[in-house]
Amino acid sequence: MLTVFNLQWLRLIREPVLVFTFFGLTIGFVFFLAGSQGSSTITIQTFSDTLSEQEVAVWLERLNESDTYTFNYNEREEVENELRMSQISFALNLEADNYSFLVGQDSHFIAAANQHIMQTFQSYLRINEVNAQLTDETVSIEHYVQSDVKTLSTNVSEHDEMGLHVVAGMTLYFVIYTILFNLSNIVLEKKTGTWDRLIISPLKKTQIYIGQLAHHFMLGMLQIIISFVLFHFMLGYNFGTQLLTIVAVVMAYVFSIVALGMLVMGLVRSSQQLQAAIPIVATAMAMLGGAFWPLEIVTNNILLFLARLVPIRYGLEALIRTIVYNDSLLDVIQPVSILLLMGVIFMGLGINLMEKIK
Repeated sequence: MLTVFNLQWLRLIREPVLVFTFFGLTIGFVFFLAGSQGSSTITIQTFSDTLSEQEVAVWLERLNESDTYTFNYNEREEVENELRMSQISFALNLEADNYSFLVGQDSHFIAAANQHIMQTFQSYLRINEVNAQLTDETVSIEHYVQSDVKTLSTNVSEHDEMGLHVVAGMTLYFVIYTILFNLSNIVLEKKTGTWDRLIISPLKKTQIYIGQLAHHFMLGMLQIIISFVLFHFMLGYNFGTQLLTIVAVVMAYVFSIVALGMLVMGLVRSSQQLQAAIPIVATAMAMLGGAFWPLEIVTNNILLFLARLVPIRYGLEALIRTIVYNDSLLDVIQPVSILLLMGVIFMGLGINLMEKIK
């Protein structure tokens, strides 16, 4: 087993370009998509055709309670001019009990900003409605709302949580490529006859499989852990205090991806088919599992059902809960158990299919 394990590392040392490429893509995508944690807030230009300056100031004070967004008041003419010049993508139009967006070009920040604004409007309008009916209960309602907000607080702001989602999503996405493309060496060994020579050697077939899989498991673990370390020290991302839980989640995820690679190799019949299948499998899983966007914005029930069938969904869920909410291993035991179960199923099917290939 150790012989096969060491041989795989020697091969990697001779041909490290593929691993470094996907490692570099992970760093690059995270840097350009998420930037560094604690970066400047999102500024939203705000105007109103119906409210007085005092009323607008009250709403701006409420909206600016968020650490993620900064709402600045401006005249409508100036806002429209900035939109025409593409200096801003959208602006907020405030009304007495409603709001709307003036959009110059599409922006992925609109959905997130709309969620914050809607929550702010609904909270204050609901309080005003109750106060109008029960004026003597104002203080207790305000205390209830403040207490509720505290219970939902996390270790990071909403903006930082979005950044951490990109960090975890891109890292889990590109490690799929690293593992699956390196596993393709097994297909190449079968084609060149190297695998047959290993089979007739004194090594047991179990030792050969364990040596191969242990190498790719360690490779995936190292890529994810090194990526997280670099993101922490270079970009300032805070991964919380549950470091052992993060390692346990990563181990379960990498095991499931290695097992998935074995299944994919059992389904293809040539290295060319494998080269074509890997990008399709990796990208499809990332899209379905929420690596590119949060699953909360997906409303199609079929896509949500398919998301439950891919490992990246559970790996991402467990990592976000551990990093953002400081969940322990017991708190994320369900997604971790599902990853392990998927790994066992994929591994069993993959090895059986590979053994049937002549």
